[in-house]
Amino acid sequence: MARLILHVDLNSFFASVEQQLNPQLRGLPIGIIKEKGRSCVIACSNEAKIFGVKTGMSLQEIRLVCPQLILVPARFAEYGRMTRIFINLCSRFSDEMEIFSLDEVFLDITHTAAWFGGPLILAKKLQLEVQKKMGEWIGCSIGIAENKLLAKMASGVAPKRGILIITEANKQALLNRVPFTEVCGIGWHLTKRLNALGINSLPQILTFPEDQLKLCFGPYWSDRLKQMARGKDDSLLVTVFPQPKSVSRTFTLFQDTRELQLIKATLRNLVEEACAKLRRLGLAGRQFGVAVRGQRHTRADFVTRKACTDCGSRVFSELYTIYNHWHWPYSVRFLGVWVGLLTRKDCLPEPLFSADKKQEKLWQTVDLINQTHGSYMIYPGTLINQSISRPEINGFTKLTIGS
Repeated sequence: MARLILHVDLNSFFASVEQQLNPQLRGLPIGIIKEKGRSCVIACSNEAKIFGVKTGMSLQEIRLVCPQLILVPARFAEYGRMTRIFINLCSRFSDEMEIFSLDEVFLDITHTAAWFGGPLILAKKLQLEVQKKMGEWIGCSIGIAENKLLAKMASGVAPKRGILIITEANKQALLNRVPFTEVCGIGWHLTKRLNALGINSLPQILTFPEDQLKLCFGPYWSDRLKQMARGKDDSLLVTVFPQPKSVSRTFTLFQDTRELQLIKATLRNLVEEACAKLRRLGLAGRQFGVAVRGQRHTRADFVTRKACTDCGSRVFSELYTIYNHWHWPYSVRFLGVWVGLLTRKDCLPEPLFSADKKQEKLWQTVDLINQTHGSYMIYPGTLINQSISRPEINGFTKLTIGS
């Protein structure tokens, strides 16, 4: 039996959620910024895209193409709540589901499509459920094909709230017109390298001399690119959350600073978020890294220890020591932290010393209070009288599937 893969992509997710929650924003061009004072948009509504507004644009660029754009600070907690509704809803149409991102899923409907009257009827029912459970202003595009590659291409070029089924009859037409931006696996850097060779479409990959393709991309990627150009993909759905290799958090300050107290507080803030995420995921790490950027200078370094930890104070101590040893002479605009070499905590030995056991219980209590009453209800003294950066959702937000 031929496979039937369905890709669901929520349209302009962050912006649509804001328009659903605030009817006064509906039908208007809006741009989502991380918080007040930020200078670029992280998402925009369909109405804004008509004027040429794109994710990542600076406010200076936006004023030229859409001066009437309404800026809305992001509400990541609401987006996370909507994502959970979306995941739970999609799981009712197939028991084989891959959560690809916050607003995208793959479903293998090979064996379930018939229960709903066929793939097209299933897709229409799913779209109706999205509107019913998430709100009338939230829609999705759906692509259906024999594999993940084609299904995602189809949803990417389908009209907003539309459905596109790829068959042998129309597959080549899709491959002829789909831009590299809609081909999963061909990112910005790979697109740039292909364009430099005069390759601007999938069919051109097939006509490019194979020996030159291997010379430029190596045997693996030259073959993979050829397979993509033919619409071939035998990858299976990843139906469980993969364990991340590292957990990180970055923050761009509103302006350059040399104020040590602010730099220290921002680092501690980022470490607290990263370690809180580690504890949510049941992980601990033993490699700790820090990065800083300012005045066109960048530096990063890390330290590796023998023992794993998810304790914010310990990780911060390691990273702040690294930063102090640099004697950073420039202003700071960007800071980042990461914890790597992760291990599941249930695979680690229990703490031997009473002080370590006490600290473990302390963090469990702190996490419970913050999860119950809101993030940073309890926080380190370093952050007193400092502006606190709130957690953001990303691909490794732990989502619970169920009713």
